[in-house]
Amino acid sequence: MVYYAYIKHIRDDWSARFVIVFASRAVADEWWRVVSTSPRFSDSVRRVTPKFFTHDQANITESIQQDQVAAGFIGKMFFTLLGDKDGRQLSIIPSFDFTDHVSGNCFFIRSKSSPNEYWFVPHTTPHTAGTAPITASCLSSPNNNHNFEPQSVYVSRTERTRFRVQLTGRDTLGTIMIGSDEISITLPSVNLPINVDENGQVVVSQTPQSGLRFGDLLDGFCAGPTLYDKDGKSLDLKDLIKTAVADGEEWELV
Repeated sequence: MVYYAYIKHIRDDWSARFVIVFASRAVADEWWRVVSTSPRFSDSVRRVTPKFFTHDQANITESIQQDQVAAGFIGKMFFTLLGDKDGRQLSIIPSFDFTDHVSGNCFFIRSKSSPNEYWFVPHTTPHTAGTAPITASCLSSPNNNHNFEPQSVYVSRTERTRFRVQLTGRDTLGTIMIGSDEISITLPSVNLPINVDENGQVVVSQTPQSGLRFGDLLDGFCAGPTLYDKDGKSLDLKDLIKTAVADGEEWELV
């Protein structure tokens, strides 16, 4: 979906004001990553909110015209100069509700196509038909529980769990996450990460899944079929599966 933002000159309220049109919200976040880490623009461009920026440049549009900055975005975004404030119209950009992808924040994770389906970690392990009962994990810190057993993560229409999504590495809190970033997803109540078992089932574990990217939320996970108990009654849960190739469902942070 096309995404819009305002950017204005920080030194006055009438000159060098633009509407930026991005091919998508992801492109906007990627452009911000490049600009905010560029020696030329990092000190003069500020992200006030996800849809409002300020700058202190003679020509901010050069950010997509210079090879050393963000020239790769010239086919994915453009700037439209707004008139001054004296009797000119201001283009009102569409307003959409969305969650800012800030590293270190906690989010619910839900299906893009079925927004009532959320990632969920139960306090006890459901017993599904055809399987032996599994001892329920108490989900405490591994320092206090040397017999910790990985706990499955499910997809539920009736329950949901908050997860912390964070870039790996130091000093990443507050950074806007983009698709190529390597991330960890943890259960904040116990500070344990998700991992993937040998069957592709997503689990809460003592060790994180290596190589997990923020972009995997677009196509790296899928929901399995509905689970049933030994009496054939629906548990209103589905397994959450990490796909081996990029053919999963799209999930969003809320």
